[in-house]
Formats: sequence, structure tokens, C-alpha cells
Amino acid sequence: MSSVDVTPASFSMLTTETLPLAFDASTLLADGESVSDVSVTLVSLGDASTVDLADDPSVAGNVITQVVDGSQLSPDQRYRLAVTFQAATDKVWTLPLVITVPF
Repeated sequence: MSSVDVTPASFSMLTTETLPLAFDASTLLADGESVSDVSVTLVSLGDASTVDLADDPSVAGNVITQVVDGSQLSPDQRYRLAVTFQAATDKVWTLPLVITVPF
């Protein structure tokens, strides 16, 4: 499994927001590859607890979208959203994003 930096590497989100976060995997795919077996985890960087995501990720072409509900997050905390997908039999990518929740 390989991890790829995303831009921006971190994102600020309020507890009052519910946002679709989209990740375009196009540049990671070789000819004949496609996005499959998508999984997403959201983990608190403070206590390593996992946050349940209300919705499954959706895939449209090479774009993976995960809705994050800010009401499930705690103020003044940081979280790691990790989007993992398979591109080919032996090729798995993880796209990590740090979500910062201000006061």
C-alpha cells in the first residue's frame, strides 16, 4: 500500500458543517486501472478513536467522495481522514487528509 500526499494536506472544518470531500485519483491510475474497493476511515489524532461516518463513500469515475458530518467531531481536535482504494491487483493507494476543528 502506498500513501500519497493530498493538496491541501489539511482542512479546517466547523462542527456545524456537513461537507462532501472529494478526491480525484486520475493521476494515480495507469492505463486500464480504475478505482475499486474503496474504504474510508476517520480517526481522532488525539486519542486514536474512530469516528463513525454516516455515509459510505461514493465513486464517480475516478473521483471518490466522502461526506463528513462536523457534528460528529469535537472542537479543538484534529482528525485523519484516510481514503484507501485499489487501482489494480497489487496496487493500493491511501490518500490522507488532516481535518482540523477549531473552537
